[in-house]
Amino acid sequence: MNVETAQRLADLRRSKGFSQEGLARKLGLSRQAVSKWERAESSPDTENLISLAKLYGVSLDELLNPSDEIEDDIEFENEDRARQREAEAAERARTHEAAARATEAATQASDAAAKAAQAASWSAQAANAATAQVTGGGAAAPTPVKGPFQSFPYWAVCWLLFFLLMFLVGASPFPALIFFTIPIYHWVARALDGDWARGDIQVGPAPVAVKAQGKDTSAEPDADVATAATAEPCAKEGDE
Repeated sequence: MNVETAQRLADLRRSKGFSQEGLARKLGLSRQAVSKWERAESSPDTENLISLAKLYGVSLDELLNPSDEIEDDIEFENEDRARQREAEAAERARTHEAAARATEAATQASDAAAKAAQAASWSAQAANAATAQVTGGGAAAPTPVKGPFQSFPYWAVCWLLFFLLMFLVGASPFPALIFFTIPIYHWVARALDGDWARGDIQVGPAPVAVKAQGKDTSAEPDADVATAATAEPCAKEGDE
């Protein structure tokens, strides 16, 4: 069976309001047999052709030899389907390209944010070293330790939010803007870690410097008591 005849059988079935399952039940066949007819993979036998002609109310000649008008309709439908497939393929290509651009923008933004954070960290370390050298009379400054705020993996949170926004809003460059908040977070985190190191805020265990300062402060009253206790016997000996 040629493609035109197969298309003719499919059009007649639709025009009479039959589904493939319904037509198969009328003819006592399986749906796969009807589907193969309409895909031009097999041909109905003479008995089924006569049954189809009676069911559709047409002659065998009209059933197997469509008119020029029907052939034109079939050609138009085929061209229309081809245009639809091309439009769908173009839309998929545009969506894929937009997603690729969004991913590239996110990667570039993440790299830029990481470089900015690294530069800011180096600048902060240099400033801390210079300050310690001035205040400590040239003594070597200890290596600064990151506090709880700078140690927090904010970059991982940004990636999770990026994929979540990509899922919600689709392929768009706007979710990539979240990576530009990484330098801002590091700037705020350095300020908060400075307060944490001085003991102004309490998050987790106290820093070593604050603990040492507390020990020195608690030791001062003990030293005063010991001095007073030593001075009292000396005063008594002088009176004797």
